[in-house]
Amino acid sequence: MTRPETVVIGVGNAWRGDDAAGPAVVERLRDRVGPGVALVTSDGEPSRLLDSLGLADRVILVDAVRSGAEPGTVITFTGEELPADLGTGQSTHLVDLVDAVSLARVLGRLSGSVEFIGIEGASFEPATPMCPEVEAAVDRTVEHLMAATREAGHA
Repeated sequence: MTRPETVVIGVGNAWRGDDAAGPAVVERLRDRVGPGVALVTSDGEPSRLLDSLGLADRVILVDAVRSGAEPGTVITFTGEELPADLGTGQSTHLVDLVDAVSLARVLGRLSGSVEFIGIEGASFEPATPMCPEVEAAVDRTVEHLMAATREAGHA
């Protein structure tokens, strides 16, 4: 099997309201991207996340965030711009995504570029659906990623 050029990792919990944003992006990309793109969902468990970071030279992490912005706001960072508090101040998970990316680089599991796409959530309660603003942001993010994979020749 050929190594994909890009991996999109949707981080989150599909059963916790807006925390489902990352996995929802990945699910909506299924059957819409070519073999050059691997799609992975992650609950943020550190060892599995580290393994996923090494699947391709280009990594795109999609996760719900809490930054205080309006629900549905989409923020993006590249690996060089990742804020130090992304995992504790903005990500909705206990695992610090910046630390996971740094550790993957040190271990030689990540050699290429990293992009983080954060979707501002409003509610992270168990057994609730995503709010309409987050649903719309998920759709916008899917379209953005589809365009990016087409430009790279992976769609």
